[in-house]
Amino acid sequence: MESENIKILIIKSDKIGDFINFSPCLKILKDNIKKSHITLICSEYSYPIVKNYEYIDKLIVFRDKFMIINLLKNFKNLLTIKYNYLFQFDGKNSSYLIAYFVRAKIKSAICYIKKKNIFGIKYFTYRPNKFLLRSFKNHTFCPEDYSEFSHYQSNYIKLLKNLNFTISTKKNLFSLDKFFEPIFKKFYDDEISSNYILFHFDERWDKYSNLDRDNVKKIIEIISLKKNIIITLGVKNFSFSNELNNIYTNYSFINNKITLDKKKKKDKVFLLNNIPINLLAYFIKNSEKNVSSHSGTIVHMSPAFNKEFVDIIKRSKNKEYDRWIPLISNYKRINFDEINEKYLENFEI
Repeated sequence: MESENIKILIIKSDKIGDFINFSPCLKILKDNIKKSHITLICSEYSYPIVKNYEYIDKLIVFRDKFMIINLLKNFKNLLTIKYNYLFQFDGKNSSYLIAYFVRAKIKSAICYIKKKNIFGIKYFTYRPNKFLLRSFKNHTFCPEDYSEFSHYQSNYIKLLKNLNFTISTKKNLFSLDKFFEPIFKKFYDDEISSNYILFHFDERWDKYSNLDRDNVKKIIEIISLKKNIIITLGVKNFSFSNELNNIYTNYSFINNKITLDKKKKKDKVFLLNNIPINLLAYFIKNSEKNVSSHSGTIVHMSPAFNKEFVDIIKRSKNKEYDRWIPLISNYKRINFDEINEKYLENFEI
């Protein structure tokens, strides 16, 4: 394939987990077109990790919610350059519209289909709409109602196959930020110095029942009889985090150091507050295995480091979350619905 002066624009302005889920595509593109120039649009939220990827030649950060502001701020890169390939991979309506105005020889996108039923009349809605979809010569359809299985990472790969790219990898990629390595090493050497299992909790835990949260705390207690446990928390405030901080020895990341806040009796469990995503990556990479309730960061970063990860979710979410499991991963699932006293008596993770 001709590799001179090939300009590629990728729109991926969504969350961190979504970006890592897409990450194999970056290597596939560079492996196929080694001298290509890849411009990637990311969100302000995912920028701290995206900036570390070697496959990206130019990075544009969408810092504003309004499409017109993003267009004006990046007029030169979006409206004056003619790209060979455009990939609209974040599913946002505003991004489809921006992609429509960008000049590119071949535009690719995933089209999301939703079934509707009003007064007994069934019909479908499309994102992007049918008018915009015509500009994406290379597209694939993804139903949103989970009645039909469609795997997100496989959809990305399919679109690249349609363009006759050789699929050189399907493994998630993550580029570590070396700045945080000594911070992790000092905490590990001073406080842990042995294998550990990482649990990550975020705001979705506030939606679970007291029984579900109590059962997970019991699981932590069982594991901590034999192994160290590190608990990390999502960046958003949530009520369950306060409960966890009251139980376990907790630390905070302040001034580029992990500082002890309050010591508790449970010596094998260490709870870390305010951990930046690039520092969290080191804890994920060096763990024995990682556990969460389908936190995107854990789900998609663990396979990048060949780590087993355990998903604890409601059975009703199985179909929805099946779409997100990376193609190459060591994945285990526990449904809240199966956790009871007998289950806990024989529990092994």
